[in-house]
Amino acid sequence: MSLSREPRKRRCKFSGCREYFTPKRFNLVTDECCTAACKLSYAEETANRYFAAETRAMKKAFNDKDPSWWSEKAQAMFNKYIMARDAGKPCISCQTQARDIDYCAGHWIPRGRSAALRFNEFNTHRQCNNFCNRKNSGNLIPYRIALVKLYGEEKVLWLEGPHEMPRYRIDDYKRIYEEFKLKIKALKHDADRAPLQI
Repeated sequence: MSLSREPRKRRCKFSGCREYFTPKRFNLVTDECCTAACKLSYAEETANRYFAAETRAMKKAFNDKDPSWWSEKAQAMFNKYIMARDAGKPCISCQTQARDIDYCAGHWIPRGRSAALRFNEFNTHRQCNNFCNRKNSGNLIPYRIALVKLYGEEKVLWLEGPHEMPRYRIDDYKRIYEEFKLKIKALKHDADRAPLQI
């Protein structure tokens, strides 16, 4: 005497459906979707995921050999570190602490003028983006006054002096990226260990 039972319900694998359905036969691997339309959509969805993964892999392989891509990546990590280091501090130039405005990592000596100082921590500080950095081209006079107060005249004169032009290669950008990534982690670690202010 054979016992008849219904196949266990499954959930349709097409992300646009996900309804439960009863397969027509037991253990049918191809019975993944509830209707023929869902099967077609799921096949297309799976293919798109595969090609997206392939595209990401190709893009990563291409970018890994592109100095300009690594330059931007290193700069973004450096800027992120500056913003983390100066979090809560006022704009270096106008001293605003308004919360409803955009801030950036503003360079005292612009990157276009000295590539040697683009990743220099003494040369870069939190600055209000629209007013000082963009509208007033860095608002450099009060910026310099603030730098002298922070580091002294001698350090500022060194920043203003001549610097050998670096020849950054991909390995240099990768090293800079990792260096400032570690510095951000160290800042977070120090913040976690700081005693509560009562």
